[in-house]
Amino acid sequence: MSRSLCFRWHAAQGALLGLLVAALATTPFAPTRLVTAQPPATPLPIELRYVPHDAAVFLYADAAKIWSHDATKSFRAADKNTFGLLEESAAKLSGMTIADLKTVVLFFPKLKEPQDTGKVGFVLTFTKAFDKKKLETGLAGLFGKNAKLKVSAPDEKTVLALLGLEDAYAKQQLPADDGPLSPAIKSAASGKHTLVAGATFTNLPDELRKDDLPGQVRGFQPIFLADTLIATLDLGKSLDLDVRVKTRRAAQAVDAEKALGALAKLLGDELTNELPGLDKESTNDAALKDVVKVLKAVVTTAKGAKFEVEGTEARMTATLPLTGLPLASAYTAVVKKAQQAAAVQQSANNMKQIALAMHNYHDTNNAMPPAAVCDKKGKPQLSWRVLILPYIEQEALYKQFKLDEPWDSDNNKKLIDKMPQVYAMPGKYKPGDTDTYYRVFVGNGAAFDWLTGTKIVGIADGSSNTIMCVTAATAVPWTKPDELEFDPEKDMGKLIGMVVNGKAQISLCDGSVRTLSKLPSKETITALITKNGGEVIGNDF
Repeated sequence: MSRSLCFRWHAAQGALLGLLVAALATTPFAPTRLVTAQPPATPLPIELRYVPHDAAVFLYADAAKIWSHDATKSFRAADKNTFGLLEESAAKLSGMTIADLKTVVLFFPKLKEPQDTGKVGFVLTFTKAFDKKKLETGLAGLFGKNAKLKVSAPDEKTVLALLGLEDAYAKQQLPADDGPLSPAIKSAASGKHTLVAGATFTNLPDELRKDDLPGQVRGFQPIFLADTLIATLDLGKSLDLDVRVKTRRAAQAVDAEKALGALAKLLGDELTNELPGLDKESTNDAALKDVVKVLKAVVTTAKGAKFEVEGTEARMTATLPLTGLPLASAYTAVVKKAQQAAAVQQSANNMKQIALAMHNYHDTNNAMPPAAVCDKKGKPQLSWRVLILPYIEQEALYKQFKLDEPWDSDNNKKLIDKMPQVYAMPGKYKPGDTDTYYRVFVGNGAAFDWLTGTKIVGIADGSSNTIMCVTAATAVPWTKPDELEFDPEKDMGKLIGMVVNGKAQISLCDGSVRTLSKLPSKETITALITKNGGEVIGNDF
């Protein structure tokens, strides 16, 4: 599939699965026609009057109901830190609390091309009057100074924000019986639903209606060939999902019903495949048992979904009972797992930035940096981490160091507190920490030497087979020239730390990063450390 088609598929997949899968887990077309509305007999709530009735994607959320629901309250009680930060961000952004937020409406008029994802409108309503100037400043800070953002206040409790959209979208749209998404907008206006979402499939990329879709998604094409998809989610003692796919002919509705069934089966099968691993993992992590229990309930819901055809409309309904489910503890466990995964990814990104800086240093100096800045007698003064500062966008900090003085001189020790974030270990770092776990092996044929830098072309074993940097078992002050002395007679694995949430990370001289749950053998690690040893890398790496 071409890159353009890949974007179009992912945009459509996000629109569709975002309406179905995300709804079960919780909590883009003809050109949009903009016509100034005649006042309808029964006016829509103000937050819905700006939604194009043929929008690519539309989402309505009863924020007040979500925030006050028992499940949300339990999440807030279980994770006071995250929700406290959320409250703090909301206050900084708008001057309002989250409890002041009443409804949220979002719409994408088009999702034809990649740039369309940056053209979105949203309407927020509050329970009390807000400070328009403060909100404008907050939104400008959120989206950046160069964002094409327009903010208006239809009334003292409503804000309309348009990002990358023309002024015409600041006008109220057609009556609620005019376009393909009018039923969705009417459903939102009823106030009965916690969430309402809709997609106009004729506004999705044209490729989705062609015959060259990948085999794994071709079975869902009848949904894309439909006119619209409208989903509602009701949050009470149970989570009730209702999905309707509107087609033009009854035969198309039958095909769409089968596609909805295939989608629900896919969700159930994917979760079922994950359960054995989670079950096993939960023997050492009691909190995961609650995650397993919730996921099993979701699987049961997916398998028990009901499907029917009503004329030219295919429908799916599913109910997830919430009573008795350990939602708060499962939420806490999932958040912890997500944070751990994010920390592993962030650490890998840190190592990639370090590797890129090493290569950029090499391009400028015709060699990677030595392991340290040394004095005339060869005594290490400052770490290589200082030398690559200009290549991690820290040139101003670099210029403050005195390279002819040791790391703990009167001048240089004042700079230790300015450790760049790229040297901080995610999950372990706390404000004020100045130690780093990112260290290199030095001497005896390793990629680094105290006095001289290594040329990439001089790595006979190959840059993809030679260690550049590792997460060490112990941390050191980031400016201190304290590295891992390579001794081929000893087990160097003891110097590598499983410090990234129980995993170790190794970057190679080609810039790639490996995350390891188990370290390879002593022989393999030795072979990876040497740059010209000629050893064969073991299969355990």
